[in-house]
Amino acid sequence: MSTPLPGDQHVGEQDRADSPVEVELRWVRMTLRRPHVAAHGTEVDREVVLVKVVLPDGITGWGECSALARPTYTSEYTAAAWVVLRDELAPAALAGRPSEVVGHPMATAAVSDALLDARLRRTGLSLSRALGASADRVPTTTVIGIAGTIDDLLGRVEGVTGGIKLKIRPGWDHEPLRAVRSAWPDRWLAADANAGFTSSDLGPLRALDDLGLAYLEQPVRGLVDSASLAGRLDTPICLDESIDTTDAVAVAVAMDAMAVVNVKPSRLGGVEIAREVVAMAVEAGIATFVGGMLETGVGRASAAAVAALDGCTLPTDLGPSSRYFVDDVTPAIVGVDGCLCVPAGPGIGVEPDPDRLDEVTVAGVTLRR
Repeated sequence: MSTPLPGDQHVGEQDRADSPVEVELRWVRMTLRRPHVAAHGTEVDREVVLVKVVLPDGITGWGECSALARPTYTSEYTAAAWVVLRDELAPAALAGRPSEVVGHPMATAAVSDALLDARLRRTGLSLSRALGASADRVPTTTVIGIAGTIDDLLGRVEGVTGGIKLKIRPGWDHEPLRAVRSAWPDRWLAADANAGFTSSDLGPLRALDDLGLAYLEQPVRGLVDSASLAGRLDTPICLDESIDTTDAVAVAVAMDAMAVVNVKPSRLGGVEIAREVVAMAVEAGIATFVGGMLETGVGRASAAAVAALDGCTLPTDLGPSSRYFVDDVTPAIVGVDGCLCVPAGPGIGVEPDPDRLDEVTVAGVTLRR
């Protein structure tokens, strides 16, 4: 059974006496070291909304809404999340009442995780320990986006150590994966299609079966098509975009739609729900890892705490801050010997640097009760 966390993490379900007296929203924009190209689009700048809550005793906490700038990965996107946070979720949290918002798990996660961070800072307990994790480092794999040429791809792979996950899409699938496998026959290798294929693409997907991939992530949209593919491919199917609730996990397990699940705390609605999904996967015998969403250090620290759970049996694709940003908004989340270090301080263990935060903020608002 899961250990109870301080208070109730779900937005609006806290006692009003312990609800925040202030909620600050920051819309930040940070340039990525390299454009991130996937089947759902290209990210050059990373735009997220950071949430700061202040409890009555002055304790603060931070959360992150990791939605992408456009609704190409999920229906949530930054501009819409900003409105939902400003007009619905933050006022509900200040009033100590449940919000009436339907959906928007990433925006919801930003507030709920910020509240949990503040309450853990009050107790001095780290998020990873509060979740029941014991690891202080977690193995990582490097995600490499769609490249311009095979030579460019091979150069990028050669520049990193450890496991590799390649982004693929129709027309950029077997050839790049074959090139990497030929150059590094024994390297841990996976592929992520971001639902770029359809059920009619069975031939190209079957062609990947002889490459010894650790898994093929989200080749198609929807649980029905995923279940159909899982029974017709030798490569283990990993689900990502399709797993957005605990109910989706239960359905996917019942349908034998996946052998691996990519747990993304933000997309699920927060770290407490993510912990529940990990437990469900363990019970079902599903291999599990925590995936990244090009987070800043705030979201990366929260996700790393989930990745440290014993039930996460595969390398996380969360990387150190330096993989994505020249200067993160928080002190860098670092990597050592192919592992990501899990912040050990109270709460999420990091908080934004005020000067850096001001540099990257493009909009801000503070609400008080």
